[in-house]
Amino acid sequence: MITVRQINSKKDFKKFVKFPAWLYKGNKYYVPPFEQDELDLTNPKKNACFEEADCAYFLAEDENGKVVGRIAGIISHAYNKKNNAKRARFSRFECIDSKEVADKLLKAAEDWAKEKGMDSIHGPLGFNDLEREGLMVQGFDTMGCYLTSYNMPYYQKFIEDNGYTPDARWVEWRIGVPDKQNERVVKVADMVAKRYGFYEKQFKTSSEIIDKYGLKFFELLDECYKDIYGTIPFNEKLVKQTIKAFKLIIDKKYVSLIFNKEDELIGFGIGFPSLAKALNKSKGRYLPFGIFRLLHAIKHPKVLELGLIAVKPEYQKQGVTALIIKNMQQRMIENKITYCDTGCQLEDNIPAIAALDMFDRDLIRRKTCYIKQL
Repeated sequence: MITVRQINSKKDFKKFVKFPAWLYKGNKYYVPPFEQDELDLTNPKKNACFEEADCAYFLAEDENGKVVGRIAGIISHAYNKKNNAKRARFSRFECIDSKEVADKLLKAAEDWAKEKGMDSIHGPLGFNDLEREGLMVQGFDTMGCYLTSYNMPYYQKFIEDNGYTPDARWVEWRIGVPDKQNERVVKVADMVAKRYGFYEKQFKTSSEIIDKYGLKFFELLDECYKDIYGTIPFNEKLVKQTIKAFKLIIDKKYVSLIFNKEDELIGFGIGFPSLAKALNKSKGRYLPFGIFRLLHAIKHPKVLELGLIAVKPEYQKQGVTALIIKNMQQRMIENKITYCDTGCQLEDNIPAIAALDMFDRDLIRRKTCYIKQL
């Protein structure tokens, strides 16, 4: 007999957060989030998203009280206001290979959403666009990324059998790092710099970049990504929370900030040292040895995850992306990075995908966001 209950206690939140570590035990491809970060997301005092969202967490348990699944329901008021919608999200869906468990978890999230007056639900999605998003439907035999999601192959059938249909699709690419710069990229980048006077600003430390331009990053993201699926505007508190979370893993070598002749930030690209293997070995925990693995991965990366590239709309056809790619690729070559994985790119975002045409790349993962009318 499977029961599903909404949870509110610290003890149950720990069960919620720790369940995936048990479920994916021995899986060499699964990359967990930091356990403490996930616990903080359940706490309204630590998670700025609660200022503009409602959230409910559910656990599925068997007749012996053993946790066999989990799910969260989220209502982003910022998203609904922006899109004039009454839509909930389901998030952090995980369960054993049991249709009964999956059915009851999804129903719990749907019933909660209906009680809140919502007329549809989509997911998997987090509180905002910088969280892990989408259900992986291809690429189960590749190491996941710290920035993106990984899940069991059987989830797709469970979700589709519950009446969910695809609403958005993402792709993820693996890009090899060449021995020398791509001549086409260099040519375009140099021409753009000469014609328009665009340039990359240099910084002494990673902290200097964050302190001076962290807030500007999010202003630019809001402007560039406002029409992208599932995105919401970032409030000031959420911006500061996110900057704090990423400050540890940003390395100035893999950040490129492009300015125009008036010294205005017009575009940036950020790559992160991959924490995937370190997190897999440490099961998302800092202690006892996780912190040492993480620090080594940050200081001596062999793999990068391409986090974000954003260019002000009025400059998007002036070759700024080529400048960013040239700068980042050169430093990858100098530091002997073997390859980099992209984050999720919407399958129909043709300009973003076209920007990668100058590279040898392989499509390694596909993700889907599902929707259901309530």
